[in-house]
Amino acid sequence: MPGPHDTLIATAARKMLKPQGFIQKGRSRVWLADQRWWIVVVEFQTSGFEKGSYLNVAAHWLWTGQGYLSFDFGGRRKGFIPYQSESQFADVATMLAEAAATEASRLSHIFSSIEASSDVLALDLHNSPERCGGSWRTCHAAMAAGLAGKADDAARLFSKIEDERVVPFANGMRDLLHDQACFQGQVIRNISRQRQFLGLNDLPNPFGG
Repeated sequence: MPGPHDTLIATAARKMLKPQGFIQKGRSRVWLADQRWWIVVVEFQTSGFEKGSYLNVAAHWLWTGQGYLSFDFGGRRKGFIPYQSESQFADVATMLAEAAATEASRLSHIFSSIEASSDVLALDLHNSPERCGGSWRTCHAAMAAGLAGKADDAARLFSKIEDERVVPFANGMRDLLHDQACFQGQVIRNISRQRQFLGLNDLPNPFGG
């Protein structure tokens, strides 16, 4: 049964996030904003030890069709703040929702197009290679490069992936890079599958106007 802290968070989230197009995922503390080929994920994360909340905000790329929700670019924005009283946590909930809205706006701005997304993800790899590990982070940069028409860059990035959980997907997408229409068609099918998993409306062409 939801506690007073859950109600305060839900109220603040509705006020701050709904105007940006967010919808609540079921009755959870997760809110999603549909950006067609990606989504903004906001999570007012609980603790297993006491009432309160963390704040996580990230981009989730739909183009892998992986069947689960992940924080692909971004993550923890605020550390855990405990619930002490309704009046105290009402202010906390408002602050967290405002911070979530601000970060969501920033992500929507920097990932406003495939080309911009490709540039941001490539720069992220360049600036933090130690965090990439030849895994999903590299794969997402490769996907963006491929969609932006930079097949050589995409192939190079796909070839760097060593994580055995990612390699089959990466190899399959790399094999399609010789034909841009074929590559994009598979991406659209992946996006459709992930949108269905998340309960979002299907889009014939998520890259269309």
